[in-house]
Amino acid sequence: MRKLILTVVLVLAAAGTAGAGWLYAIDGDALYSVDPYDGDWESLSSSWTGAELLTSCQGNLYGIQGDVLYIADPDNGDWESLSSTWEGANALTASSGALYGCQGGIIYEVDPSNGDWASIPGDYDGTQFLAWAGGALMVFQNDVLFRTDPDTGDFTELPSSYAGTTAVAGSSSALFVVQGDNLYNVDPYTGDYTDLGGGYGGVREMAAANGLVYTIWEGTLWVTDPDTGTFEGLTDGWGGTTAFCSL
Repeated sequence: MRKLILTVVLVLAAAGTAGAGWLYAIDGDALYSVDPYDGDWESLSSSWTGAELLTSCQGNLYGIQGDVLYIADPDNGDWESLSSTWEGANALTASSGALYGCQGGIIYEVDPSNGDWASIPGDYDGTQFLAWAGGALMVFQNDVLFRTDPDTGDFTELPSSYAGTTAVAGSSSALFVVQGDNLYNVDPYTGDYTDLGGGYGGVREMAAANGLVYTIWEGTLWVTDPDTGTFEGLTDGWGGTTAFCSL
């Protein structure tokens, strides 16, 4: 059973519960909703074994499991399939109005209402991660970060090498990157970054919500304040987590 190990006391509380972005995780066979205040959790639905890609858009959750893209209700976990032929997809993210998935060196824009898709212009061989941040699609390709317009394929290469990156997450104004042992806050417009400190080696699941950053490290859910680098543990028992997002 997951155990509450520390109750977070951060500026998150200022927004009030109704305004808080919720967290969602696939751990083992189950989809969980997770309270961003204290890490308390509720199991929503099962049959998610093997799902490694999860994102949110327009009030719903979207996950790729095997060949299929699913839409799931964040209140009860009820799901239905939207489209197939997604075998081998290795990255998934979303803007406020569309999904973006990478498969076989092609990035597809996906209609969240019916799963219809179209490829976006460009060659995306070697894409490792996708995130939506600062109003653009952030593409990590062959250890380089590109700010990309998904409508035209126009892009700007941002500075620095991202070799060793293991997790990324975006928000409206920031991009968060775990590279090696460190967590970085990256400006999605310029590529300038702030080092938020170490201790993140091995993190593969990360989400941004409520102006905070959430990571899963060695089975524990942690929350980090990007303004100060301060972090605290919430709950443990997350060692089987394969996908993680906020809504």
